[in-house]
Amino acid sequence: MKYNNNRFIGFFFIVFLTAFLSGCSGLPDNLMHEFKLMPKRLTDNEALIKTQKEAFDNLPSHSEWKFFSPYLESEEWLDKFNVAKDELSKAKKLYDTQIEPMADRNKPEETQAFTKLIEQFNKHMYASSGAAYYAEKRIDFLVTTRNTADEKYEKASRQYGNNLSIQRLFTSKANAAAKKYPNKKDDLTKRVSGLDSLVKENSDSYITLKTEYHKNTSTNYARFGDAAVALNKTTHKVGKYEDEHSGKVDELYRSYVKVLADQRVDYYVVIGRATWCEGEFCGSGNESRFPAVKVDAKIFEYFDTLTLSSIAKYRQSWGGSDQFTLKIPQDKWNALRLNYKSGKSSGHDYGEYWVDSTYTKTYHKYIEIVNDKMTEKDWQPVSDDYFWKSYENLGMAIVTKPYGNYEEDSLRDAQPVGMATMAKPVIRNGVATGANQYGEWRHSNGNSFWHYYGMYRLFGGLVGPRRYSYNDWNSYSGRKRGYAYYGRNDQYGTYGSSTYSSTRYRNSSFATRNPGEVRSATSGKSRSSRSNPSVRGAGSSSRNRGPSGGGK
Repeated sequence: MKYNNNRFIGFFFIVFLTAFLSGCSGLPDNLMHEFKLMPKRLTDNEALIKTQKEAFDNLPSHSEWKFFSPYLESEEWLDKFNVAKDELSKAKKLYDTQIEPMADRNKPEETQAFTKLIEQFNKHMYASSGAAYYAEKRIDFLVTTRNTADEKYEKASRQYGNNLSIQRLFTSKANAAAKKYPNKKDDLTKRVSGLDSLVKENSDSYITLKTEYHKNTSTNYARFGDAAVALNKTTHKVGKYEDEHSGKVDELYRSYVKVLADQRVDYYVVIGRATWCEGEFCGSGNESRFPAVKVDAKIFEYFDTLTLSSIAKYRQSWGGSDQFTLKIPQDKWNALRLNYKSGKSSGHDYGEYWVDSTYTKTYHKYIEIVNDKMTEKDWQPVSDDYFWKSYENLGMAIVTKPYGNYEEDSLRDAQPVGMATMAKPVIRNGVATGANQYGEWRHSNGNSFWHYYGMYRLFGGLVGPRRYSYNDWNSYSGRKRGYAYYGRNDQYGTYGSSTYSSTRYRNSSFATRNPGEVRSATSGKSRSSRSNPSVRGAGSSSRNRGPSGGGK
């Protein structure tokens, strides 16, 4: 009998578990909840249509019947109830033929299809209730429109006048920009055309509204009110459109250059320590980490690549003397500037030390030139990935947006500062000519060179004493797009010989910390032959190292 009871209990448990798991793996609860409400919604909507139709049939007794009855016929309000019934019928059919069967199957893989069916059901239900309420809402709309016609007309007149003013000012602004920056003429013409279309739509609504308003006693308040609504909508569109596109025109008058002025890496090593004692009441010992120690690149590389699981051990003898034994060179330990006994429990006679983690913090310093104003920014942290991707771009423009371009036209391939702002030269009698807002092409001693106007000479000050020549332009214009450009002879950037001709970069934090890189650059060593810094991408959040033994 006991055996049979166990079989019964086991069978019941399996049935319960199956039912539980089925419930967990079916259609989402929120969708099933919505499904369960559908029958009542169908019934309620059917009752709504009936109630609204009865109210419609009693409209002749309405106090405003004489006013709105002409619209009842001309706008065919009665037909809206047929629409309401038809949409309700579609919703019910969808429920009976697709939604309910799918809910009964209750398969999680049908969640997306079930969601779409519910959306279709709701769409039919909203359309049905909207059609049922149409006559009631239309009466309220017409009566309100008649009673506030003067205010609506005055508001519409102000809106229309403001829209014409917006159109006039934007067109003038866009045309002036197109004249100054002919490279954007076609685009600006399209922007003006877009606003013209909105204002034309707005004007059509206003003409209808104005015509009906001045009919006095014969005003069609349906046309008048609908025109006021339409005009109000297009007015909002006009304002939004002008705000967006006027901002784009303003971008053409903004010049922006972002220069990587300096870069640095801070290196950190974290040492872990376990201490313990041996005895009946010693417990399980203690494990801790010293505060992160900032080190130089060489020390960092040593500890980052170290494979020892333990770098030092500590032992206190019975006589009270300390024995601190290093497994690494003394100078490497000294570089950490750690007191091995700091924070150690006085009752612990043993200790072991290891490299717990290594990590880096990377920083950039930028110069930003907006129009003719230069601002030097302070250090700001950047991701390791971005830092190393930009490592070769010291002194380079990493973002350039010349006048006459939109923000999305900005050049983000590193290149010599100001080179993208030069005017495309026109060769006349073998001499490069041409000018723009930044400067002009000049000729001297058989050579053509780019001359910056006074307010933009700051570009030249960021690339050293050498001026850009026609040959520089020629090389730059033929560069491969999508890649950094370091000059005809790779003379710019972190490894460029011209970079350190400027005291700004020669005395930079980068140059101070990396004298070998500077010597390599100034010696003319080719960029391709230089090895990447050995600490690039080094450092790990956790070394997963710990005491190798002996501890409790």
